[in-house]
Amino acid sequence: MNRKIGVIFSYLLMFVEVFSAMLFTPLLIRSLGPSEYGVYQLVSSVTAYLMLLDLGVGNAIIRYIAKFRAQNDIQKQREILGIAIVFYSVLAILILIAGGVLFAIFPTAFAQGLTLGEIELARKLLCINIINVAFSIGSSAFGAVLFAYEQFALTKGANVITLLLKMGISIGALCLGFKSVAIMTIALITNVALKVIYIFYVYSKFKIKPIFKNLNFGLIKETISYSAFILLQMIATQINVTIDSVLLGALTTASSVIIAIYGTGNQIIQYFKTIGGHFTGVLMAGVVRLVESGAKAKELQNEMIRIGRIILLMLGMVFTVFLVNGKHFMILWVGENYRSSYMVAIAIMIPTMFTLIQSIGTQILWAMNKHKTQAIIQIISAVIHIVMSIVLIKLYALDGAVISCFIALMIGDVICMNVMFKREIKISLIGYFKGLFKGILPALTITGVSGMLFNLIGFEQYGWLGFIINCAVMVAVYAVCVLTFGMNQSEKNMIFGMLNKILKKFRKVGEH
Repeated sequence: MNRKIGVIFSYLLMFVEVFSAMLFTPLLIRSLGPSEYGVYQLVSSVTAYLMLLDLGVGNAIIRYIAKFRAQNDIQKQREILGIAIVFYSVLAILILIAGGVLFAIFPTAFAQGLTLGEIELARKLLCINIINVAFSIGSSAFGAVLFAYEQFALTKGANVITLLLKMGISIGALCLGFKSVAIMTIALITNVALKVIYIFYVYSKFKIKPIFKNLNFGLIKETISYSAFILLQMIATQINVTIDSVLLGALTTASSVIIAIYGTGNQIIQYFKTIGGHFTGVLMAGVVRLVESGAKAKELQNEMIRIGRIILLMLGMVFTVFLVNGKHFMILWVGENYRSSYMVAIAIMIPTMFTLIQSIGTQILWAMNKHKTQAIIQIISAVIHIVMSIVLIKLYALDGAVISCFIALMIGDVICMNVMFKREIKISLIGYFKGLFKGILPALTITGVSGMLFNLIGFEQYGWLGFIINCAVMVAVYAVCVLTFGMNQSEKNMIFGMLNKILKKFRKVGEH
């Protein structure tokens, strides 16, 4: 039940995140202009690396608290929380120190790509973002506890409320003439408010009081050992997501505008990740229970297929609709100058879709503590990504960044990932992909071809109305296909069961 509630709240949060950001981003770009928006994106990319100082311990906390909760061992849970609070407090201090170093070297590192005015603005934004990251890391233990206890209604609900507040206040600030400094300040304040809610709830609801004396160093060693290789995966992921923006800023002239184009395409990827990521984000505690119960390879493969198909049903439709109509959308959304952002989004979206669909497999590896080799391979592919980007960006600027990112993601996050699933989880890749794509791939193919043929009518000339009509036709075709032959009976029962529950609740409200 908790997992179902978590999925529902996750998709509610996803809906709010995606649509509020879709509405907010054009206003932000127009209010800031390409240059300041490029600086804003660059600072966000640079400071994102400070989040890596989490060192992967957040996943370890979820794993161990979920494990000790299943064993009803309160003492161990208190020890883990105490270890986590001390650990994260030290990290918060280290982040502030690292941020100070970034602040000092920023003018030298980006002297080629940014003007003096842009560098001054960037340093102001750095200060705000560094404080935000330090507070986020410092309070991470409490969010991990709530996830381990599967308190998804609270965590996702609180996220929805704070996100709506942040967007509402930010829109008001932009309308009043405030710029990027105000937007990042608002993000800091709302983030602090959210984390305070988490802290209050852990202490008041579960009454898990951390133990700071006589800490179990064996447990600390085990936690760090488990987390070290998750850290490598996090580093690889962060490099693949942000390194091209950083290198574009350092290696190209007049880079702020190029970064803005790349960042806008990457923004679409973040929305795409939001759709897939919120589903898998509620699964870790359940996966731990499945692995701890001694599930066999076939059971784990079936779980990967079951969850992967649910994610593919959603992401496949989004990708296909964007593939056909995305260029028109980018022009309508942020303007003709950002037409190239479509190419950025499509190239990165392809490997990202596989990563999200198969993310349950990665969580199984984490729960089995069999992710070490995968982490090493992914960090090697990230290093290759950096080298390729340096070479290709110098030759082709934006196109070079996109090509290097696509190749790195395909090698590290798709090909190597599937090799590890076969080797460590012992799944059959042929059986897995047959089960994953059965019925859905033909539905997506028919939908894509239908969309391209329908677009020949020429509704694009009618702007947003034409775009909505084109998308609606594709969604309708897709719905007919998946209901006819795309979904299996279990998936249909799940969908119609959820719809029936929603309709019953509406009827009850109507009766009152």
